[in-house]
Amino acid sequence: MGIGFQVVSTPWKRRMWAKPSVPALLREFQRTYLEALPEPVLRERLQVWQGEHGATLAWHPAEEGLSIELLADGSLLASARTNTVGPGYHAFLLDVLDRIAAQWGLRWLWDDVDDDAGYGDETGYANGRDLTRLQAEMAIWLRQVAGLLLQRRDAQDLFVSMPIGPMPRIGAFVGSPMGIWSEDRFERIAASEAEALAAASEFFPWWQPGFGADFWSGLARVGVWCDVNWVGPRDQAERDVLRRVLDSDRRATAIDPRRALEPEVRDELQWLLERGAEIELPQREGPGYKRLPTRHALYGGPWSVEVPGHFKEHELNDGNNLQYVGDRRAVYVSSLSIAAADGSLPPAAELLETANRDGPADLAWTQDEIVATARWEEDAQAWVRHLYAACAVDGRVLLLTISDELDAPREWAEAVARSVRWASPAE
Repeated sequence: MGIGFQVVSTPWKRRMWAKPSVPALLREFQRTYLEALPEPVLRERLQVWQGEHGATLAWHPAEEGLSIELLADGSLLASARTNTVGPGYHAFLLDVLDRIAAQWGLRWLWDDVDDDAGYGDETGYANGRDLTRLQAEMAIWLRQVAGLLLQRRDAQDLFVSMPIGPMPRIGAFVGSPMGIWSEDRFERIAASEAEALAAASEFFPWWQPGFGADFWSGLARVGVWCDVNWVGPRDQAERDVLRRVLDSDRRATAIDPRRALEPEVRDELQWLLERGAEIELPQREGPGYKRLPTRHALYGGPWSVEVPGHFKEHELNDGNNLQYVGDRRAVYVSSLSIAAADGSLPPAAELLETANRDGPADLAWTQDEIVATARWEEDAQAWVRHLYAACAVDGRVLLLTISDELDAPREWAEAVARSVRWASPAE
């Protein structure tokens, strides 16, 4: 459930000797888009994905991107979902489309609404350019989402406007790019139009149009919640994230000090940047999803495991093995599928017995369909302790090697092993 726009144009008439093409579209699209971004620090973040018929451009950490396709008759199709960032972003993308129309010699057909094809601007902003209405439409969308989520009151760890992928265990009702929301707050949003409008200015990272304090503050806060790993930077990319968040906060504060990050958050960001990789574990308290345990679907599922949010995933052996590494700890996983010659699946207990041939188990447990065992092994020379775990269901085995320092408590590694889940594939 999203909100945004989809619009076609009149044919893109280039010079007689230069016919419209996807490479030309990509080149002109990128050039025009960069002109719309007012700061080099924003332009350098622009990412480009070229497809068979067009391209998608994105730079804001909470956006899905603006896509433009070249149609068979030479016209263009532009589309974007804007509720992940907010009204300011929606208005910005319309400005980009205005620039394209003026520079490319075409016109966007906002009035030619085709309900069956889903064409038009769902907020109405394209025709009236009414900011108040645009913000109201975004607040209405938020209120509708609140009502839908409240139908799932028994659930936790729900997320709105977040990318598909590993999600943290927040232990609360809803997470968004701007932080965690309580069930009580969503009840108030669903119950009151005025409350929804007030909450929307906090929910959306870019509420006001333009590149003012509201914009820079939202950019900093999305970075705090979604991008920062909350450990000392382990490479240049992580250093750049910390610097970008601090720079966005400085820009917001210079325009409006009320938009500044909380002092303790800003101090921690600076502390991590200055001390570098020596800071290996996140502080427990504070904003940021990567401080939290995060569940990863292994090989696309149905196996999954929960590891610290700041761990990095690496594919090994052409994707047959996965490794999650953070500080001095690591989790290495591999999966096997086994079937008999007649197509039957060997029982989980039989598979587990085979997996345990290297030694007796120190731990054993069951979880839904899973039967599992694990054994400890110490390597005094390398000052490391390994927990070798095997989790089995009929016909499938997941093997884990969970490594930690020799003198570290065993609870963390055992909790990772016990976090393995199996979701039976749909028939």
